[in-house]
Amino acid sequence: MSTKDETPDTSPGLQWTPQIDTMLANWCDQAKSFNWMHTHSYSRYSRRSTAMNICTNIAISLIGIVNLALASSQIEPKTTSIVTGSISVGIGIIKMIQEQFNWTSLASDYKHSATKWDHISRKIQEQVVLPYASRKDCGTFLKYIKQDINEVSDTNTIIPKDIRNRCNEKFGKIPGFDVPDICGQVEHTSIYIEESLQALTLKVPLLTDTNAITQPKSNAPPGIGSVHPPT
Repeated sequence: MSTKDETPDTSPGLQWTPQIDTMLANWCDQAKSFNWMHTHSYSRYSRRSTAMNICTNIAISLIGIVNLALASSQIEPKTTSIVTGSISVGIGIIKMIQEQFNWTSLASDYKHSATKWDHISRKIQEQVVLPYASRKDCGTFLKYIKQDINEVSDTNTIIPKDIRNRCNEKFGKIPGFDVPDICGQVEHTSIYIEESLQALTLKVPLLTDTNAITQPKSNAPPGIGSVHPPT
């Protein structure tokens, strides 16, 4: 048993805030994007794997048909060997391509990741639509959501570039939608700002005109209500 003290992922007593809501909304957008990309990747490589399996099965069946046809004909054994050997070579090439590209395994990985990202997005949505009083403990929820995200990120398979570009084109047009950085749309990192400090900052004008000259009122004593330009 380890003697080191484990540092919690979140501070105890963490409360729900608008900043956390915004962060979770961005995570949910990205989870939906990853689900979309992995679903389309699964569809692509599943079709390729199925096509290769069909070709292999057809070639194997063709060998049996050719053997039956050649056995009942007067063709020389040498010719028979050439035909069956050629088909066998074709089957070997198909299997080699399938093993090298590993389309069956890729399709399975993409499907698994798509399911995981879908679960993450639904978990976040189920919380952010509720009022603060009806939600789960903030620190506990963030801890387990981060664990889910880290788990699926560790097993993520590289998504083809064209699918990433299509994802950026599809979701990047939605106002306020946070597209994952891997799609090419990198954003500036947000930081926490105290609400009181944020309100104070908004009240400070961006520029102050220090050269303005205010004319004194007609009934004001001399020297009151006037600003003289610097000499």
